[in-house]
Amino acid sequence: MKETTRMLCAAFLAAGVFLLLFLGLHWNLVVAILLGVGVYFGLFFALKSDRKSAAVTLESMPDGELLRKLLDDAQADLTAIDGAVRRIRTPSVRENARGLSRTGTRILLYLRKNPEKIRLARRFFTYYLDATAKILQRYVEFQDTDLHTPQIEEILRKTADALPVLNRAFERQFTHLMQGELLDVEADIEVLTSTLKMEGGR
Repeated sequence: MKETTRMLCAAFLAAGVFLLLFLGLHWNLVVAILLGVGVYFGLFFALKSDRKSAAVTLESMPDGELLRKLLDDAQADLTAIDGAVRRIRTPSVRENARGLSRTGTRILLYLRKNPEKIRLARRFFTYYLDATAKILQRYVEFQDTDLHTPQIEEILRKTADALPVLNRAFERQFTHLMQGELLDVEADIEVLTSTLKMEGGR
């Protein structure tokens, strides 16, 4: 249900309750107002469309098999990242790599619950996540040589410097995927704030 329709329905019914209580049953004005406001917010949130009920499953999607493979490949990359995290010796590098693993895992869990958004993460899966797994695996391989040549030290340093940038990219991707939910929450907050201001001005 659209925001405007939802607001109008809730406001109409709340007004009806207020008029019934105040004019029809002669309740106290303040009590009638408070109950009317309560009915408004209760209906406003109750009428909100349930995204989960409209969400499709992978099996029902035309390219469901391809999307399933994307998820499986992403899980394999995350497993590889976790394996590298456990072997990284430098604490700061290990913590940054662990942050990538945590954000990647949250993204994957979110997409399993919202499969209709998997297409939006295709580049993240096929490029960023896959490249991150390979970079960390190579880091561990170079680290484990215990060589300290300028070339190897430079590769290790560049990898360490790249991880915070990758963490920000992962977080931006997650925010992008959740954009619809973020807009819904912002709209709800604006409606709630506006209504409270109106009620406070009476």
